[in-house]
Amino acid sequence: MVEASYGGVQDHLDRLIASVRFELDREEAELAELDRSGGNRLHSIMLVVDLVLANVLLWLVVPDYAVYWITASFFLYVVNPFLLLIPSSGVPADGDTSSSLSRLTERFGGSDLAAHWSTIATIFWNAFFINNQPLAPAFVAIYSLNILFALLRVPGLTGWLIIFQSAAILVFYLAIAVFKPYRGDFLDSVIGIQDTVTSKIHHHVEPLWKVVLPIGLAAGVVAIVLIVAMLLPGFTLGVIWNSEQTVSGAGFIPVLFVLASQLVLARYTQGAASRRLVRQLRVRKIQLLNTDVLAPLVAYRSRVARTQPGVLEQFAQNFAEIRATFISLKMYRMLPQDLAGLLPIHVVVPDLNLVLNLEMIQIVGAQPGSRRFL
Repeated sequence: MVEASYGGVQDHLDRLIASVRFELDREEAELAELDRSGGNRLHSIMLVVDLVLANVLLWLVVPDYAVYWITASFFLYVVNPFLLLIPSSGVPADGDTSSSLSRLTERFGGSDLAAHWSTIATIFWNAFFINNQPLAPAFVAIYSLNILFALLRVPGLTGWLIIFQSAAILVFYLAIAVFKPYRGDFLDSVIGIQDTVTSKIHHHVEPLWKVVLPIGLAAGVVAIVLIVAMLLPGFTLGVIWNSEQTVSGAGFIPVLFVLASQLVLARYTQGAASRRLVRQLRVRKIQLLNTDVLAPLVAYRSRVARTQPGVLEQFAQNFAEIRATFISLKMYRMLPQDLAGLLPIHVVVPDLNLVLNLEMIQIVGAQPGSRRFL
């Protein structure tokens, strides 16, 4: 009976090790392909240089260039998220996304996935912020120029609205670049602050107002930045459109040119930054697959083969964390995305086949301490 148990565990470990090695081979192949395709394309560099020079020339000869730039920048902020919905050339669709989203909605109407909303929300939270980080360099440059142009060219309340709106966007993207809200240690630190505040309130270490006031002020600032940066650019664009007659009629033609320039420049820098980020993630994923998943499985396989006493009990205790780590490393997919073959970027998206799998979500949610690769 004992030999049969050891033999069954050996077969199970062999299958697990084969699965991990298959995943490693795929990640290493993807990393090699990413390195091969990482060279700068001359035509992209020339296009960017030409657009920069053209915009500098326009700035020198067109009196209302500042208004065109500001207007285009808010159009860019509104339309940029929709560019991710454009199908990428040369990348086969991985299943029916609309069907998967429909199933996600249906299951949240029941009692299975809805019970694990926190784990699922964390997955989408991570994807949102990690895909916004590569936009930070371009958006910081664009909206810094917004503030400068507003100070020089747009007087009155409209100018201050542009400055306030642009500053909120700057703070939002700088915060993403600095704090990286998708990282596990960021979420752990937030939970740590919550535990500390709860402990101080419960044990009356400090007066209640000294604990609550700083947290309330910080939360208020964060809420204002999020609302202004994410929800009000359309409102600001409407104010500019109604108050600046130079951007209406024929004046919209230079706005379109500047918008196209900003789009190309932002997309180019986003492509370079996202490629570096995805490369770091793939390297980290390969490292964790080797050290936190494959190595312990191989070690247990060797001990099981020698029928060491107590090894089955130890493997049963540690298997849940190893399995959760492996699944969490597979929970995100890293994909290229381009516009008709041009201006490629890399995006990190949740694997809906795993997110919609109740068993997988339960495994990851049950081991919150499992290693995160983000």
